[in-house]
Amino acid sequence: MRGLAGGFVGAALGHLFVTWCLRAGGEFWLKGPYGPGQFFGISAYLGLLYGCIGLALAGSAGAGLLGFLGNFLGVALPMIVLTHDPRPMGAFMGLLAHFPAFTTRLMQSMGGMNLVGLAWTLAVIAVYTIANWGTTLALGALLCPRRRWLGAGAAVLGSFSGYLALKTFLSIVPSYSQGHWDPRSFVPSPLDLLTGLLIGAGIGAGVFLAEGLDRKASHV
Repeated sequence: MRGLAGGFVGAALGHLFVTWCLRAGGEFWLKGPYGPGQFFGISAYLGLLYGCIGLALAGSAGAGLLGFLGNFLGVALPMIVLTHDPRPMGAFMGLLAHFPAFTTRLMQSMGGMNLVGLAWTLAVIAVYTIANWGTTLALGALLCPRRRWLGAGAAVLGSFSGYLALKTFLSIVPSYSQGHWDPRSFVPSPLDLLTGLLIGAGIGAGVFLAEGLDRKASHV
């Protein structure tokens, strides 16, 4: 229940914070020449979501700070570098150019995307994946200090189960994600709230399972 509540509050708070920042001039000072560009919104949203989940599950500021900084800085800092320094992305595109057959097939599978678009897409996916799952691993390890590897694995498994439950639900009720929602509204979208609920519940269930296995093993 704590994970579920943390996910719901985190999703709502993340949406409110990002919306308020953009309304308060964030289009310039967060998306402008010194910020992480268009990636500020997702980094702040994920940071607050996982920060609230960590805080709810552990009841400590340290876990909340880990959840927030892991995703916020894990996304924002690499994207600041990639957005403002052309050298890393240029080197990555050069690497892709060394494998023309593979790169061409990949671009065609993505709807005829050009090399620049492909490089950016792969970079964003890699940054998001490392930050998101790295934070989940770290939270699980922190919440199960006696068997950190078990807690980390259980948190990832629980989070993945939450994503799977979300995908299953949306495949059954596709209209839930197809409704028009004003992103400038202070009211969070139902899809964001459901995502937060399922991720928080999944991580919480995984950690609870890991703690139960740990207690069982200690009594054997």
